Amino acid sequence: MYKMIIVDDEDEVREGVKQLTNWERCGFELVGDFSNGRDALEAVERLRPDVVITDINMPYMDGMELAAHLNAMYRELKVVILTGYEDFDYAKQAIKLKVKDYLLKPINLQEFTEFLLKMKRELSEEQARMEDMAVLQQRLNESFPLLRERFLHKLVTIPMTENDIHQKLLDFRQVLDGPDYLAMLMDLEEPDEQSGSSSYGDSELLRFAMHNIAQEVIQEEHGGIVFQAGHDKSVALLGGTAEEIAIQAQKLASHVGEAVRKYLKRDVSIGIGSIYPTRTKLRLSYQEASSALDYRFLLGAGSIISIHDVEFGKRTSTPSYYEFEKKLMAAVKTAKAAQASDILGDWFSELKQSGAAPGSCYSYLHRILAAFINMIAQTGFDDSKVLGDDPFSNIPTLKSIEQMKGWLDETCRGVIAFLSEQRTHVNHTQLEDALLYINDNYSSPELSLQQVCQHVFLSLSYFSSLFKQHTGDTFVEYLTRLRLEKAKQLLVATQLKAYDVAERVGYADPQYFSVIFKRHIGMTPKDYRARMREKVPS
Repeated sequence: MYKMIIVDDEDEVREGVKQLTNWERCGFELVGDFSNGRDALEAVERLRPDVVITDINMPYMDGMELAAHLNAMYRELKVVILTGYEDFDYAKQAIKLKVKDYLLKPINLQEFTEFLLKMKRELSEEQARMEDMAVLQQRLNESFPLLRERFLHKLVTIPMTENDIHQKLLDFRQVLDGPDYLAMLMDLEEPDEQSGSSSYGDSELLRFAMHNIAQEVIQEEHGGIVFQAGHDKSVALLGGTAEEIAIQAQKLASHVGEAVRKYLKRDVSIGIGSIYPTRTKLRLSYQEASSALDYRFLLGAGSIISIHDVEFGKRTSTPSYYEFEKKLMAAVKTAKAAQASDILGDWFSELKQSGAAPGSCYSYLHRILAAFINMIAQTGFDDSKVLGDDPFSNIPTLKSIEQMKGWLDETCRGVIAFLSEQRTHVNHTQLEDALLYINDNYSSPELSLQQVCQHVFLSLSYFSSLFKQHTGDTFVEYLTRLRLEKAKQLLVATQLKAYDVAERVGYADPQYFSVIFKRHIGMTPKDYRARMREKVPS
């Protein structure tokens, strides 16, 4: 059963369609109907429909503007324009917005039913195509040539000259134009315990299906490059101006995650590296994207994680360590003290069994301590606050393997506690700055979530998650509540007309202000002013 919403400012049109249509027979569930595009846009995130049928001429937000927003935010959503003959030119323009189809008013029940049945068949065919593992298996066998994959893997893992990169891209017919560049790393999450486990073959096929979706969304539709890193992850490379890439990376990551959840019923975690001015630095962006993925243990499976959301200050390239050191650094960065302790325990057991010389053990401790200092420096903090002014002076005092293990375990816990505290403090400061900015600018009708995120230098998805945790409200809910509280104060304390109050609290449309005020307060601004003044003793 597919979900649908209808948007039309004519009540009789919506009611007629609702009452006369046999929705179940047509394979649809009508989950909502709205009288304007603004209300419909807010409801899409909550209702997650498969199809939106919208009129063109409506108050507050017309159907064309609604279609543009939906096309930008929800790649899989189908939009159908409902129009009269006099608006047919608008319907033709809507094709540019990737509108699926259009319907002419007045709606004929038989034609509408046939349209729904046709739409159901198309949706089912699309679903079947994406879920057909046999087709995916065939596409896996016909995947890109091995040499292309090897070159792209080298591009993000070892130093290459700009001339070599340019020539190889031409040889493999790959386009990646700048002037700036960024890497993303995508990893399909394993199913939870309730959904059961998959066999190795199914897991491989699902990973290829994720890769196929990423190629379609990022490479085929937006001109990036997508390839597989080993057998378990996919890499995306984007080029353009820094401003374009910053926005596009978050948008494309969201589209990939939405499509994977819809078609594969899995979550995908996506790490996003920094933007660099040359293709030779893509390997640094890739390393940062990989590092960002480590933080999914803090933020949860299915997260979109930009390196700038979780690590503060200017980063440098990560040096290469032994395998156990890499695991230890990942555990420390993600604040998993118990896991870090287990890694240390296994390593020291191996040192005992191998009969490692004391000099080698002291060398390892110096190396790990240097890694801690480097990690703290990369996050923008002062390492002396947790490690002291001369942490290396402690190492010669350790006289046994057990003393080394105990000291290093204690040091790990201290670094984890310090980074967790600093990260919490930085996030709190950024959120308080965001709230101050909102309170200073709520009267501007142009105030948006994107503006606030740019002000505090956080991505949309990460800021939205932090903001909800911090305030208990979404950005729209918080801003609406703030504006209405300010409006209530002005209505009681001044003689301003309702339209002047609306303008002062950030609503350019007085009529829409009245609708929102009544929806949340339960009465019109005029009635509220009269009610409050009745309560004031004369």
